[in-house]
Amino acid sequence: MTIWEYSTEEVNCRFVIYRISFREEIEVAWMGNTVRATAGKTPAEGLKGDCHGSKEKPLSELLTRKLLHEFRTFYDANGDGKLEWLDFKQAIKTICDMSGWQEGSTKQKMTKELFCHIWRNLEDAADENHDGLITAEEWINMWRTFNAHVVCTEKENGTTVPEWLDKYFIYKFNLYDRTGDGEIDIEEFEYVLSDFGVPPPDCRKAFVMFSLNMEKKIDMEYFRQLATEYFTSDDPCALGNFINGKLTYLDT
Repeated sequence: MTIWEYSTEEVNCRFVIYRISFREEIEVAWMGNTVRATAGKTPAEGLKGDCHGSKEKPLSELLTRKLLHEFRTFYDANGDGKLEWLDFKQAIKTICDMSGWQEGSTKQKMTKELFCHIWRNLEDAADENHDGLITAEEWINMWRTFNAHVVCTEKENGTTVPEWLDKYFIYKFNLYDRTGDGEIDIEEFEYVLSDFGVPPPDCRKAFVMFSLNMEKKIDMEYFRQLATEYFTSDDPCALGNFINGKLTYLDT
């Protein structure tokens, strides 16, 4: 039975998914590009990331929108358009409250240490005027440099990312993996992202996309692959585009 098929058109983006028991069509607008998922191929051929050479250049519109979505949804806790340590303190509290980790517990301490590490590295990389704040513009400038000079350093194990970003991938995987069994399932994915304002139907459709019709196990290794793709690829067909439950970034 046909599970995936792939073709590219010019106007709409459509993924058609066939399940054994039902058929569901999912329409997704990807910056004017369109794809249809069919015939044993995934919408993203090769999930190692998308390198564009070492010369720094403006980010694509799609990649910029994805990065701004991450900034506004998962980092800028108070929604004031800039990052500061207070945003990270609020994020720590939100995550620990969601997970039932009490102040002083091992999990709470690990989460705080992780966010301290990420914040220090973000300050070093993005805070251009050293005012203790990271604006959306500084955030995008950091990623422009990152994509030009870091992501395109390929090693045997794939695209290299900075330690702080890899730690963020691990944190995010553990955030989704509510039962701690080493895999993310569709219920966990929906539960967590619903707290960030993502509609449950969108969560489920996105999960079906990057799990290849529920056939691909979402373990740490595969999630890191998808997360790297989310932060580096401007391919509108990349499966990593879906890891935040968003079906379109036109509204970002």
